[in-house]
Formats: sequence, structure tokens, C-alpha cells
Amino acid sequence: MPAHLKKFLIPFILLLTGLAAAYVLIPYEQAIVAEQFIGYPDSHRQAHGLRTWLLAALCALPFICSIGYYSMDRLDKYTLRIFFNAFLICFGALFIIMFLEDFQDNISDFQQSNQMGSIMLKHYITKMPALIVFILPYSLMLALLWSLGKMSKSQELVSIIQTGRGVVRFTRPLALVGVVCTLICLIFNYHWAPYAESQEDLILSEATGEALNAAESVAFQNKSDTRHWLVGSFPFAHTSGEPLKSIEITTLDANNKATQKILADQASWSLENRQWTFSKPIIFNLNEFNPDKQQLVPVTVSETDLVTDWHETPWQIINPGLKAPYLGIPGLKSWLANHHDNPLSDKRSYQTHLHYRIAQPFICIIIILLAAPLGIVLNRRGVGGGVATAIFLCAGMIFCSTVFPTLGESGHLPPLLAAWATNILFGFVALILFYRRINGQPIYQTIKNLIPNSH
Repeated sequence: MPAHLKKFLIPFILLLTGLAAAYVLIPYEQAIVAEQFIGYPDSHRQAHGLRTWLLAALCALPFICSIGYYSMDRLDKYTLRIFFNAFLICFGALFIIMFLEDFQDNISDFQQSNQMGSIMLKHYITKMPALIVFILPYSLMLALLWSLGKMSKSQELVSIIQTGRGVVRFTRPLALVGVVCTLICLIFNYHWAPYAESQEDLILSEATGEALNAAESVAFQNKSDTRHWLVGSFPFAHTSGEPLKSIEITTLDANNKATQKILADQASWSLENRQWTFSKPIIFNLNEFNPDKQQLVPVTVSETDLVTDWHETPWQIINPGLKAPYLGIPGLKSWLANHHDNPLSDKRSYQTHLHYRIAQPFICIIIILLAAPLGIVLNRRGVGGGVATAIFLCAGMIFCSTVFPTLGESGHLPPLLAAWATNILFGFVALILFYRRINGQPIYQTIKNLIPNSH
């Protein structure tokens, strides 16, 4: 095919593919968001509304990237081709390793299902965003070291630099790849990757037929402070009518005095009627109880179900019991908005994860800035040392990205600093390495000299 036709054909195909994906995914996501607002009336509407726009941006991203690629000069295209060949191999290898490891761990659960194929397909499609977010940074590092090491050994980098192109100009298309990967991770991290992690146990429980709870021992009080709920267990399928178990509700009057207590083994909520149905509850009338006279509390044991039109929804009630690692940015914003003045709620974990959802994708750019100066070697002897140093630094990033958020959750660091500390630390290291590479100063030998001599 002629090159001038290929230049327009591939972007056109990617445009049609993106439009088809948007045609299928966006209406589905809009329906989910609409259901979210029914169940969670107090949800952060702007944050949830942004989900459909981000999904549309993700569908358009391949077309935009193809336009950018064909507008580059020949050297940038050549550099990206070498990089993408290595990237596809590295990403594919890591994906297969992760897939086989997960499959080995869960094969016994899959085999218990009568629909093994559909359960597996559902499991891995749901898990895909979280898997991409996890694999992408390490694929970038390995691919960058591999491709730049190959070009260094063949003296291509020396030839390119001798033509007048500096290190900054040569790495510009690679930095753009880091920006694109950051956008991809940021979109997935906004909602879909945390959601995938929260659904993994549910899908496996569906395969084994075991009941699984989304939360346990959840306490909730409505906005008017007239009802306090305590729910023993929330099934994952509570959104489809699965009843809540072990219910205890305390009703308060305007003076914050308990007037009634309701105990029920289970309660279900109808999305159509917006009504609660309590299964044969036990009702304690606390209005007629006088502790001074040592009276017994009047008790009514109902032989029929109790139906109420209370405004609380299961989504609102379970909200305090949702775990921060399983919430995306809309869920975290909603949780913090609804619990900002609750003295019993520990907001540090949710605040830390909210900032970390935004900070974590920028690791892609930092890895490019770390690996590029270490992979660019102008002599054959320094390739191995640069690779070893890059792997050591990336291992440090993995360690710090676990330690700093933990310090934020425990209150030893402010949530904002805990979320961004890894990026700040290793971003500073990356800038130093880039500065030394631009000025032709040795990197690996300098780091080696910093290590104390064992003699």
C-alpha cells in the first residue's frame, strides 16, 4: 500500500473503531451513572458525570495518537517503532505471566461453576483495567531499557547525537508516550480499576455459589438524625434486591431521645416502589419505658412484614462501610462529602486514596525520565550498569508507593504529601539523572562511587 494512503487509512480505521466502542460503552456507562444517582442521591454528581466523558476520551485516544505519530519526522517514527516493538513484547509477557498466575490461583473456583467459560470471561474483562494500570509502568521501563540498550550497542544513539540532536530532543517522543500512558492510567484509575478490584471476589463467589458480603457491621445515621441503622451484613447483590441481614434501627425524636427500636433478621428495598420491607420485625416501644419505675419495655413481635417509605437507600447505608481501596475518585469524593463532619469516621484513608488515585498514574512519566538517561549509553561498557540501576530505582519506587500511602492512612504524613511523596522523590532523582546525561556526565560510575567500599 502506498505510504500516503497508509498515512490516512490507519487513523481512519482507529477513528471508526473508537466511534464503535463509544457507541457501545457510553450509553451503558450513562445508564450505570443514572442508577448511581437513584441509589446514592447524595453522590458527587459532577465527579460521576465525568465518567462518561473520560470514557469517550479513552475511545478517541488511539485516533489522536495516530494523528500525532504521522505528523512526526522520520527519526521520531523510527525511535517509536523500535520502542513499540519492545513494548508489545514486554507488555505481552507481563500480561501472560499475570494471567497465568491469576488463572492458577482461581482455576479451582472457576471449575465449580456450571458456566465456567462465561464466568472466566466476565472475570478477566472486569479485571482488565486494574491489570493494565498495574502492568503499564513496568512494561514502559523494560521496553525503554531494551530499545535504548539495543540502539546504544549498535551505536545508533551516537550517530543521532552527532547529527546535532541532543538527548532532550531524542527523548521527546518517548516522553510523549509517557504522557499518553499517564492519561490511560489516570482514566482507568478514576473509577474502573478500583471497581475491578472490588468485583473480583464477587465474581469468584458467583462461580463457587458462596454468599459474599460487600460490608459487615455498618453503622449509618440519616441526615435528619432521626434514625440510626446498624446492619450486620451487606450482600454484594443488595443492588438487585438481595436482603440486608441482621438489622437494628433506633428511632430518635427532636430531643435526640430514643423512641423506638426495630430488630429484623433481614430487610429488602424495592427500587421500583422506593420502600423498605422488614421481615417480621421485633419492635421495642421506648416511649412507654420509665427506667425510674423499672418498667419492662413494651415489645411487639410482628407476624407480618413491616413496610415503610423511609428515604434511606441501601447504597447510602452501605456507604460508610465501603473500603477506600475499592473506591474510585467519584466514590471517594462522595464518601468524604457525606462524612466530613462525622466525628466517628476516620477520613485519612479516604483522603489519602483520593490523592493517590491522581498521583499514581504519573509514575509512567517518571519511569520514562528515570529509564531514558540510564538507557542512553554512549559506550558499550555502561549498558549493563544503567539497566541494573534503573531496575534498582524502580524497585525503590514500588516500595515507596506502598510505604508512603500507609503512612498517610495512619496519620504520620498528611494525605496529600503521602500520595505524592513517591513522585516527588523519584521525580527529583530523574531530573538529576537527566541533567547529568544532557551534560555528558557519567551516571552509573557516579552512583557506584557513592556506595562505600567494602575494603
